[in-house]
Amino acid sequence: MTALTTIVTISSKIIMEHLDTIFLTMKTGSVITVDQGILTLAKLSSVSNENNDRIFPFLLHHLETCRPKELPQHAESTLIAANNDNKEAFLTALKRRENELTAPQLKRIKKIYKVIGLNE
Repeated sequence: MTALTTIVTISSKIIMEHLDTIFLTMKTGSVITVDQGILTLAKLSSVSNENNDRIFPFLLHHLETCRPKELPQHAESTLIAANNDNKEAFLTALKRRENELTAPQLKRIKKIYKVIGLNE
């Protein structure tokens, strides 16, 4: 998965043809596979609106259901795929999980809010 993360922007068409395999691999893979998978999918999603429409719902669902300790890192990766069309859904998913986070985790999430333009 790390190799895919490295080449995703230059090989996005080929990787999109194997998107279902990536989704399946993330469901059964290690923590590192999931971490790199989220980053790969976020980068792939940022390549085009078509990719974003197909991938962002998966990323959003992941943010809604992942372990709280993973949320800051995965949200930072997913930020790459956030755009004007999905920014509100992204922020809503993060805000719903705030009460599950430790102070340092919440601090990282609030940095994302600043980057996206939400003054907290």
